[in-house]
This record gives sequence, C-alpha cells and structure tokens, in this order.
Amino acid sequence: MPLLIKNGLLVDPVSGESRRDLLVSGGRLAFPSRNSPHPPGCEVFDAAGLWVFPGFIDAHVHAREPGAEAAETLASAAAAAAAGGVTSALLMPNTSPAMATPALLKKYVRRAAGLPSNLYFSAAATAGRRGLKLSGLAALKKAGARAFTDDGSCLPRGLLAGLLKRAAALGLPLLDHPEDFRRTGGGVVNAGPAARRLGLPGIPAEAEYLAVLGDILAAASSGPVHLQHLSLAASVAALRAAKAAGWPVTGETCPHYFALTDADIKSDDANFKMKPPLRSSADRAAVLAGLADGTIDLVASDHAPHEARLKARGFRSAPFGITGLETLAPLCVSELVLKKVVSKARLARLLCLNPARLLGLKKKGRLAPGFDADVTVLDPRRAAAVPERFVSKSANTPFTGRALRGWPVLTIVGGRAVYRAPVR
Repeated sequence: MPLLIKNGLLVDPVSGESRRDLLVSGGRLAFPSRNSPHPPGCEVFDAAGLWVFPGFIDAHVHAREPGAEAAETLASAAAAAAAGGVTSALLMPNTSPAMATPALLKKYVRRAAGLPSNLYFSAAATAGRRGLKLSGLAALKKAGARAFTDDGSCLPRGLLAGLLKRAAALGLPLLDHPEDFRRTGGGVVNAGPAARRLGLPGIPAEAEYLAVLGDILAAASSGPVHLQHLSLAASVAALRAAKAAGWPVTGETCPHYFALTDADIKSDDANFKMKPPLRSSADRAAVLAGLADGTIDLVASDHAPHEARLKARGFRSAPFGITGLETLAPLCVSELVLKKVVSKARLARLLCLNPARLLGLKKKGRLAPGFDADVTVLDPRRAAAVPERFVSKSANTPFTGRALRGWPVLTIVGGRAVYRAPVR
C-alpha cells in the first residue's frame, strides 16, 4: 500500500531541510504533485513535529551469527536495526567460523534475505582472518561481499598495500580496525587516570594512533582505506591531514566516543568495556570537532552484543564491546544535533549519504525522487530513558537509564513499514 508522510520536516543530506510531503510507492520515493496529492487508497502518516530522514545506514555491526547466536542472530539484529531506525547494516566477518569463504557468505546472504532491515556482509580480507595471506577477494565479491575487513584484527602491515590495490581494483572498500596489538597487550581500559583509579591495565593511545598512521601512509600510495571506530584526538588530526593532502582515506567514529569519556567509568562495570576504549575529555572534544567540520565521514554503532553472563565477569575478563543499534539515533540527535554540534543535514550525511557512498548503495542515502523507499522518522520532542532490555537479544550498554531524545517512531524499508513505535 502506498504511504504518504505528511507535515514532517524532511531532512536531506544534499538539499537540506524542507517542509513538504513525501510519497512512498512501489518501493521508491516521490514528491506528490499538487494536482495529484496521493494515489487512491494511500495510507497517510501524520509526521507533524517529527523529523523525516533517509533510512539510516550503519556500516559497522556484529550480528554474531554464526557462532554466538545466544548473543545475537541475523533475525534479531535486523529487528533491532528496524527498531533503531537503521534500514541497512553492514555486518562484520569476525564470526565463528569467519565469513571468509564464498560458500559461507552465500549461505548467510540467502538467510538474511527478507528480514526487516537490509543486512549486507563484509568478508574477511585475509584467509580465515588469520592475517597470513589475502582472501580470494574476487570470489567473495561475487558471493555478495560489500566490503573487506578483518575487523577485530588489524590488517597485517606486510599485506596492506596488496589488499588496498586489490580492493580498489574490485571497486569495494577496505575497512581497517587500526590497532597495534603488541602495544595493547593486556590492557582493558584507556591508559590514564581511570585505569589508575580502578587498578586496571591500560591501553596506550599509541596502539590506535600508530596503526592509523600506517593505514594512511599505505593509502597514499596504494588505494583507499576506511578507518574504523576512531577515538583519539591524534587519529582525528591524522585523518584531517590526510584529507588535506588529497589522500583516499575516510573514517568513522561511534556514539560512545562522543557521548562518554573514561571519567564516566565509576566501577568495575564491563558494560563500559569496549575497543578502542573510552578516552579523555580532550579526545572526546576532538571527535566532536571532527564530526562538525567534516573530517569524520560517518557515525557507526559498532554494535557488539554479548551475553549478560559474560559481561558480568568484570573489566579484566569480560569481552570488549557494547550494543548500539537501538541507541544510535537518539544518541546522535541528543549529543550532536540538539547540542548544536552538527546540523540535521550534516547528520543525514553522517548516517545516510556517506555510508551509502562508502558501500556503493547508489539509490540509498537521500530523500529524492527515484531513491529507494528507506525512511527513518524520529521524534525530537519526547525524552525517554534508555531501557534495560532491547529488541536485540543483548543489552550490554553503558547508557541504561540515560534520558535521550530522537527515538525512532517509524522505520520504512523498501516501502514497507518494518517498525512503528508503540502509541503512548
């Protein structure tokens, strides 16, 4: 059934804000004409007071299937994405077994078809994610890969130039988790006052920064690279300098790096344990500045669900990572737009247009005629606390109880409403 979204504030990353109606019909977007406002039998959704965005695209998600289905599955991740206003998500390959063969990739591409949100797959850049030799990248692309990465592991320096050239030749992005694990060692929290206060081993800033520099230098001569989950002022500065030099480097950050610092860690609560770790207030300020001036290209959740029993082990023994699909939108609205760090149109670039361009999704990321009918409608007025339970199978988040605005009220994927907020 066609759907007419009326009276909302449309936010497009290119044309900006406008108050006009939006027609969802036949899986595509259109602007109704004055002479023919909507087709017969069209459902009407009154979006008065709401913000209407292109569907959000999360380029960094862990769905845990295969191998850790107790924490998340493709189905639960897709449902959580829909509830979070995320219409498309790129899944990381660090599953068990790793998403490293065409046969395995084809199996899960088929399994993801028809779920509430679009799930795309990245494939392991090195064979088995072991860092010893290149994967069969061409065969993985043919099997459905949208990107290559060894996320969870840093791409091996000795293979990086070859990986960059091969990925560029295939027209797919190469994503890197920039971390020198030799410097990380047994660290579990940012090296600094919080680590000393809690008596926990620290992760030095150099573990991220030196890997970022290595990626940038390789990209300058070998091909594009995308830097994942940047958390440091030094990393943002390096990305800014690389762009000024005209080198083919893009980067992302995550909401926890602009909404929290390591000073927010008050106890041995592993829901604050993530990699890279929460950093200092100066690092947070630099990340915010990088989002505001366009240095950082996109925001991704790095949704990393874990069973509660594993997170209960505390900082020293719990796995790294937090959930993020269902808090991505309200954290971005509350911490970026409502605090005037970025405009609504800039947010649409961070969450819609830029990730669409990174992943080659040419008909996504805009509210324009002929584009895919993926739409995210948010309510900037109503404040609600982050719940203790989610649509996701896991709820390992440091944001529980935090009052946020900008929660999704309607998510449309391919012209179909896949999430409607409960009437309050």
